[in-house]
Amino acid sequence: MIDLNTLRYFTSAFETGTFSQAAHVNGVSQPTVSAAIQKLEDRLGTPLFRRSKTGLKPYPLAARLYHDVIDPVTHLVALETRLLDEPLQMVRIYCAPDMLMRHIAPDLNSLRRRFKGLQFAFTDDARASDLAYVSDACIPETHSFILMAEDPFKVAVARHHPLAASRKMRIEDLRTQPLIHRPYCPHADRMELAPSMVASVAQATNDQQLLDLVAAGLGVAFVPASHGEARDDIALLSLSDADAGARRTGISHRKSAHAKELAKLLTKQKRYAHEL
Repeated sequence: MIDLNTLRYFTSAFETGTFSQAAHVNGVSQPTVSAAIQKLEDRLGTPLFRRSKTGLKPYPLAARLYHDVIDPVTHLVALETRLLDEPLQMVRIYCAPDMLMRHIAPDLNSLRRRFKGLQFAFTDDARASDLAYVSDACIPETHSFILMAEDPFKVAVARHHPLAASRKMRIEDLRTQPLIHRPYCPHADRMELAPSMVASVAQATNDQQLLDLVAAGLGVAFVPASHGEARDDIALLSLSDADAGARRTGISHRKSAHAKELAKLLTKQKRYAHEL
């Protein structure tokens, strides 16, 4: 992940033409700036500046990157300054049952490291939350929504399941498989795709529970692909004769300036991590 400080050092180096001036502007040492730029270049796989005794000469990629990030970086730095000047903040967060905490916790941890005054209180009431991690089918009516990702549905089976070695399966194959339902969000378990005689073996209350049940071999389930990709005890299969669809996920926020700014910051962090 490329953090805000790295982008701040990069924009300063581009504007001032030297690492020493960039360090002075940001109140850090020159080696700190040099190391950050080197890591950024390593991540991008190409140098951004030509170093010389007269200063830094940006390559074309550096110019493109600067113009892409300067406005968002300026906005985020201003937001950081405002939040650092504010008193202790309690942010109420709702995490929908079909969202996994392992996808969310790193973002919150990054936010907490930046703004030491923030505290998080998790709630089961989406309408009472300041921020909510949800799909676009479950947006609280009092919130606005920022789309972050689209995630296709696949069929999850235990790694030791006979079908696990296959990459695809047919709808008809589900007829002989016990199915675990995901009834906690509209269209989440894709039951309309299952054959009418399919056996239901369980109803989970959240996706972490569902994945554990699948991994234990209790049954199979339709799940967002990202949920199973990080687990070595589950295999994901695509349907060869039907479209399993996809879900659109993101962060919804209370219609207040503070909640809106935090939601924008979280989504921008995620986008920089993926795009850069």
